[in-house]
Amino acid sequence: MKIVRFHEYGGPEVLKVEEVPEPVPGPGELRVRAEAIGVGVPDILVRTGNDAKTWPLPMIPGNDVVGTVDAVGAGATRFRVGDRVYVTSRELPLRGGGYAEARVVPEAAPFAVPDGVASELMIPLANFHVAWLLLRYAAAPRPGQSILVHAAAGGVGSALVQLAKRQGLVVYGIAGSPEKARYVETCGADAAIDRQAEDVAARIADLTGGAGVDYVYDSVAGPGFARNFAMLARMGKVVMYGYIGGKPDGELYAPMGADFSRNLGLQLFSVHYFDDKPEIRRPAMARIIAMLEAGEIAPRIHGRMKLEEAAAAHRLLESGAVIGKLLLEP
Repeated sequence: MKIVRFHEYGGPEVLKVEEVPEPVPGPGELRVRAEAIGVGVPDILVRTGNDAKTWPLPMIPGNDVVGTVDAVGAGATRFRVGDRVYVTSRELPLRGGGYAEARVVPEAAPFAVPDGVASELMIPLANFHVAWLLLRYAAAPRPGQSILVHAAAGGVGSALVQLAKRQGLVVYGIAGSPEKARYVETCGADAAIDRQAEDVAARIADLTGGAGVDYVYDSVAGPGFARNFAMLARMGKVVMYGYIGGKPDGELYAPMGADFSRNLGLQLFSVHYFDDKPEIRRPAMARIIAMLEAGEIAPRIHGRMKLEEAAAAHRLLESGAVIGKLLLEP
């Protein structure tokens, strides 16, 4: 069967299409024939060697797969051949493994795809899963409070906007183009700020009457990260859950403590915290799947590319042109 993997860290060119024997499920395992495979920022982080954890090489990237069970190992009874399932590597011992025509997983790992739900719409649910955890564990905004979301047109960012509005928050989103700002508005944001055309801090001051927001959710970080603190309300908190723009400023105490009486905070968040907490992790995903089935959330699919075009998919994602989820199809 066909897989895509890399043997060394680097740019998209390190992704190689290879042929390997088809895996056979052992006792208590299932083989899932892929229909759609998600492409995301975590794939880029592992490919470049910048993930929070180090994974053994060679590595097959890809954390989210939806497909059909086509083989069942001895003693596996949870699913049958023909069942549609969603596999996220958050439920597996090792991340990755998704860029493949088929994969073998423990029978306890997958989630069932509800009847009537398009398979490809399951792929973005990992983003909603992170957003759910961000709104309940990294910080717990109360109805009526306000949040500012960086990269609000991205996978987790747009999920944050949708879920935050559902729980009664005032939501402002930062986007990198007029098109992305319009998408953020369709997700329900009270205001979308085009960072290319507007002064974000000035706009937040205007929107909040100078008070600032209660929480800033930042997956970008980078050299301008410290500017977040000036946009916070008293007792406000910045939640950093990624650094796709690079590591944040080294000196953070000065901007945080410029007015000590404002009582500002910083929370670092990684979904890896839940690696050994299935009692939190799995019910959260089950809730997100139920919301999708009920039509309460609206994942967006940006486009579809062939599995062998994985390198081109990574280049497209890195270009910043993707709005929603990019898929690979075998």
